[in-house]
Formats: sequence, C-alpha cells, structure tokens
Amino acid sequence: MDAELRRIRDEVEINRLIAAYSHAVMRLDAAGSAAVYTEDGVLSAFSGPDVIGRNKIERMLGKVYAPLRFLSQNCGSVVIHVDGDTARASSSVAEFVQYKDKEPLSCCFGNYDDTLLRTPDGWRFTKRRFNPF
Repeated sequence: MDAELRRIRDEVEINRLIAAYSHAVMRLDAAGSAAVYTEDGVLSAFSGPDVIGRNKIERMLGKVYAPLRFLSQNCGSVVIHVDGDTARASSSVAEFVQYKDKEPLSCCFGNYDDTLLRTPDGWRFTKRRFNPF
C-alpha cells in the first residue's frame, strides 16, 4: 500500500478508536470503554494512580459509571502521528455529567495524550492520559 494512503487509513482508524471510546463512555459501557485498550493498557486520569490492564480498567470504569445518570464525552481537535505500528495522538475533551442523586449538571474539560499500537485486532491504546484543565 502506498505510504501516504496507509498513513491516511491509520489516522482514520485511530480517529474511529477515539470515537468508539467516547461512545462507550456515553453509554456508560465499562466493557466497551476498556475494549479499546491493549491487554496491558494503562489509563491515567486526575493525578490518580495508573490503572493497568484491560480488566482493571473495566472494573474501575464500572465503579465510575455506577452513580451517573449520564456522561457525554466529546473529543475533538485530534492530532495524530503514526510511526510504523505505533502512534501518538492528542485530543481535546469536553465532558458533561449528571449524577443520579444530584440535579445540577457538571462539566470537565481537558485533553487526552495517547500512545497506540497496531494489533491484529486493529489499533488499540497502550496508554491514555487524561489531563484536566
């Protein structure tokens, strides 16, 4: 495949992966949210300890989602750099959240810094770091 066409295809697939994560978050789907990571993937957020491993990420996100009525996550301004079978991506994030036991809407803004790996199942995150503004 021509190098330019491959780069464009890789960027489209990585954008789809970023969107798949946001859609799983929107559905409060912990398994779907974790499925975009490699088996030993890492999630870092809010200066907390790294969550290492797809299964642990799924369990942690299930706990995060449990008290929520909804969570809308929108990622944009995505910048991707592909280097063979690895990549880096950065995207802006806007989240709107409502808890089951609270009336007011909360919001959170920040960015994701991602490292990715091409796997037999397609691109997956090896690490996602959420940096709140």
